[in-house]
Amino acid sequence: MFEQFTYEALLEEMLLDTGDDFDTTETSPIYASYAKTATQAASAYRSLERVLELVFMATSEGDYLKMRTAEMDVIAEVATPAIRSGTFNLPPPLDSRFFVDDVYFTVIQSDPPLLECETAGIIGNKIPSGAALLPLETITGLETATLGDVVIAGEEAETDDNLKLRYEERVTDPAASGNAAHYRQWAREVSGVGAVKVFPNWDGPDTVKVVIVDGDFQPASTLLVENVQNYIDPVPGAGQGTAPAGAFVTAESAISVSVNVDATIVITAATTVDTVKAAFSRALTEYMKKLTFQEGVEPVIRLRQVGSLLLDIAGVVDYSGLKINGLEDNLILKDTEAPVVGVVNFVV
Repeated sequence: MFEQFTYEALLEEMLLDTGDDFDTTETSPIYASYAKTATQAASAYRSLERVLELVFMATSEGDYLKMRTAEMDVIAEVATPAIRSGTFNLPPPLDSRFFVDDVYFTVIQSDPPLLECETAGIIGNKIPSGAALLPLETITGLETATLGDVVIAGEEAETDDNLKLRYEERVTDPAASGNAAHYRQWAREVSGVGAVKVFPNWDGPDTVKVVIVDGDFQPASTLLVENVQNYIDPVPGAGQGTAPAGAFVTAESAISVSVNVDATIVITAATTVDTVKAAFSRALTEYMKKLTFQEGVEPVIRLRQVGSLLLDIAGVVDYSGLKINGLEDNLILKDTEAPVVGVVNFVV
């Protein structure tokens, strides 16, 4: 809107408005005064342009975006810590602390043991299961302590792009009076939930099934499912959670479906089959996230798209005999299924 108010344009306008009786050459005091004024005015116009950008959703960012979305009760999600299981020869004391790979964990449940990473974000997800835990204080009788599987994945703070997407969903599909959008909203308010699918009247009138995946778009842990159930409808139909009274809600995890990929590949001498496998598995994971419980997106893993992912990997020249789960065809997922990378078998 203010892009025409540049330093050059403002300076020229002031010079043109000055009478011929005055010296406006570049060495004159008037010119120097105008130049300084034009600089400051152009800067003010740039600031005004930036203010307008931050006001509108499409161009806003950072704290200003958070304030904008909060007007619709879409609150930016903060980073959350990973919760991991653990294996000990005796129940560890509550609040006892352990150390592994420069990361600290605190015991939040003794039996069965659960540990919470003290650093929020995905760092707590990355440490391999089976890593030895070192206690920060002496625990009498403790002989073995190892880190177990991720129970609830830690998540980084929400990105601006994802916050904008949730805002758009709220505007285009407003949550109200216990409609399907409302159940999706409630489920996503539980830390660790990545995506949700809602099935109204799935087992008769007033029944609602809420199927979830975790923050990595993988099938949810038992603990995460329990957290969603307790948040939305802890006592079926009683209205003691976010769901209205009379609504009988069942929270479930998505069903895991392994996606196995086979192909014969042609690669350059600059790479190896193992390198290609690792890169392809990462790319396939990201591709499948975009298909899992996404509104308006067909849950179909397309053979040609998988082939495109393979060709995009550095060092891959060509491929043949590409199959998904043993078939040279697309893989159509059911409504409650979440795909996970299975066996990737490439031969040269």
